[in-house]
Amino acid sequence: MRQADHNHPGIGCLCPWLDFVHDADRSVGRNSTGYFRPVVDHKRSSGMKRPELLAPAGSMEALLAAVNNGADAVYLGSTRFGARAYAGNFDAQQLQQAVRYCHQHEVKVYVTVNTLIMENELDEAKALIDFLYHSDVDALILQDLGLVSWIRRAYPDFELHASTQMHIHNREGVRWVKELGMQRAVLARETPLELVQECAEEGLDLEIFVYGALCVCYSGECLMSSIQGGRSGNRGQCAQPCRMPYQLVELESGREIKAPGEYLLSPMDLNTLQHVEQLMQSGATSFKIEGRMKRPEYVGAVVRAYREKIDAILNGQPKRSDEAEQIRLKKLFNRGFTEGYLFHQQGSAVMNPLRPNHVGVQIGTVLSQRGGRVQVRLSAPLHQGDGLRILRENGEDIGFTANYIYKNDLLCAQGQSGDILELPVAEKVKPGAALLQTTDSELMKVIQAQSAQPAYRIPVCFTVCGKAGEPMVLTVSDAQGYRAEALTQQRLQPAQKAPLDKQRLVSQLGKLNDTPFVLKEVTNLLEGALFLPVQQINEARRQALAALIQLREVRYPHRGPNQRQPIQSMVIEAKSVLPKLIVQIETREQAEALLDLPVQLVSSWPALIQAYPQIMPSSLRVQEKPTVLEGEWLQAEEIGTLSRATSKLICTSGFNVTNSEALALLLSQQAVQGVEFSLELTAAQQTEIRAAFEKQFHRSAPTVQFVYGYRDLMVSKACPVNCILSDGNQRNCQLCHQKAYALKNKKGERLPVFGDAACFSHTLEKTPFQLRADELDAHSSWKIRLTLEDARTSREIVTRYLAFRAERQPTEIG
Repeated sequence: MRQADHNHPGIGCLCPWLDFVHDADRSVGRNSTGYFRPVVDHKRSSGMKRPELLAPAGSMEALLAAVNNGADAVYLGSTRFGARAYAGNFDAQQLQQAVRYCHQHEVKVYVTVNTLIMENELDEAKALIDFLYHSDVDALILQDLGLVSWIRRAYPDFELHASTQMHIHNREGVRWVKELGMQRAVLARETPLELVQECAEEGLDLEIFVYGALCVCYSGECLMSSIQGGRSGNRGQCAQPCRMPYQLVELESGREIKAPGEYLLSPMDLNTLQHVEQLMQSGATSFKIEGRMKRPEYVGAVVRAYREKIDAILNGQPKRSDEAEQIRLKKLFNRGFTEGYLFHQQGSAVMNPLRPNHVGVQIGTVLSQRGGRVQVRLSAPLHQGDGLRILRENGEDIGFTANYIYKNDLLCAQGQSGDILELPVAEKVKPGAALLQTTDSELMKVIQAQSAQPAYRIPVCFTVCGKAGEPMVLTVSDAQGYRAEALTQQRLQPAQKAPLDKQRLVSQLGKLNDTPFVLKEVTNLLEGALFLPVQQINEARRQALAALIQLREVRYPHRGPNQRQPIQSMVIEAKSVLPKLIVQIETREQAEALLDLPVQLVSSWPALIQAYPQIMPSSLRVQEKPTVLEGEWLQAEEIGTLSRATSKLICTSGFNVTNSEALALLLSQQAVQGVEFSLELTAAQQTEIRAAFEKQFHRSAPTVQFVYGYRDLMVSKACPVNCILSDGNQRNCQLCHQKAYALKNKKGERLPVFGDAACFSHTLEKTPFQLRADELDAHSSWKIRLTLEDARTSREIVTRYLAFRAERQPTEIG
């Protein structure tokens, strides 16, 4: 057996490729042996660019379902540093196996290393990157700025994607990660379609979420699970406190506000299937399906639905109704569907306060209950083994499996629409209650069968060469330029009666059902009428294809012997001296109480900045359309600010700095004068980072330590106050400023909520955080955040920390 090198597509190919194109232009067709990906029919095509369909893979079974149903790429996590720590994930051997399988099928693999990395984890994270680089992974999805910085210097050819955890929600953020050397930005789920189009003008690949679960908080900015339960969403351990019950209460009176349900922070699931054409026109490069925690059937069915929709549009096929497909998708998982912020949906069109879990579809209504059974009238088919739920207005819903179905008091295996059946249910149920189907056992069988074989196959050409007395040479090649050869053990002989013609060769070489390939063409270059046993042809086919598969598995052969590049240290210029005490304020009352104190006031409220010139402007945490703020100094809350900075910047905790590499990256930016640590770090971890920085750069880092204040648990585009007191669609209604409100959880804890200057909702922790006196770092600037405090309390707090500050040296910070 011989195998050829990987050549440029088309070079050295021994058969015609007149209608083959590169991967970026593939579409879908069908022949007798299965699906394959030939060129789009340009006579019918809309001319739109083919987007990448990116699927989740929380397990090897889900990965197979994604690939076999038509995904162009999958994203998965290793057992460390992924934002879904409780997904199945992939150990080292499984990950390499996944990469090989995907590359065989022309599917890319992106690995999520999208958690924040602590200082003592940097070496382990770097070792993981080494492993992934040499395992032929196509790209990494990253959150941690420090890890991005290190990879760019160690492996400059490794493709990097900025995770949605990086909180990129404006054009400036896209521009900055492009300048950082990243090849793709995953935009926040809250980004409207018009803004996606603007961001696309930056010339960077954009990835948008098109289907799956929504977070109520901007990704990367949620600390609720971390602060309340010690499970950090930025570390892949989110406990989903947003899916728990809450009530809206007035803070002053304690009065509970009546709401349509208890789950005030629980969004519906995103579903944009009906808007795929608009999404394709937006300039987004990749369509991402959420769901690494979902079962393989969910992944396979959603991928297939979007695959068929995208390909129909590209081929100019007539539009068809999506109603049947929508019902299929609802059966797999839904909390109610929304078209999301992409299409400007707000309030009740996004949130589902009634139930935070899978609701399925209604297939019947309860008529009565007696003798431990409920009588139901079906409005859709029911089969034995289906998952069911009966809704109850008061108390928990009843979930069960249809193991026993009775019709006319006899056991049966199924029921049809209109049938009256009985189901065993012991709990009390009222007539009129809805019967929901949460698992369709027959649908699951269909999806499993669809996912068992590749929906799309790679076209290959065979060329047969040889003459009497020599082995037959079989060459196989694909459109990407991979080519392999195999020689038969026996030699060709003159044919006595049945020579090897093209028809016989096609018959044998076309047996590819157990491979990723489909036959495109056979070229017969045999010299004369020759014969060879069929077994010899089949064995040569197997050997050639095995060699081709082995070649296709390795996309980046240059990585094999490569070691990491020598790491160049970043250049960090001298910085201006930071204020010793920074106080962020929200109200005029607070400003008046503090103006005479030796502190640096900061605010994001335009009215305060205009009224008091001594206040340092602050950008907002969310700025879809950023405004240019004037001033010598500026507090920066998000990375987009870095691409338009004309002031001296102090980067806040919104940058999620948890290691010395991230600290160094920000300080290497000329405008950045100081950096605040992540609010998830302990005082000891902050000291560890400062020490590591000083060891590397032989100087102290100008850092900011958060010492007092209510920390944001969530920053959200969804406002619970407006959703309950109004229609949920208004912006700048000021309801949250006319009275003070809080979300009360089942423990009775009250989490204050208010809107910022751009009308994004902030949910605060129940009581203000404050460092102990022995945790205050004299080498850092200190930051106080005042939100709910009145004038008297504000002054008392600031005066106390001024006294602490006077006791500690050095006097200069930076």
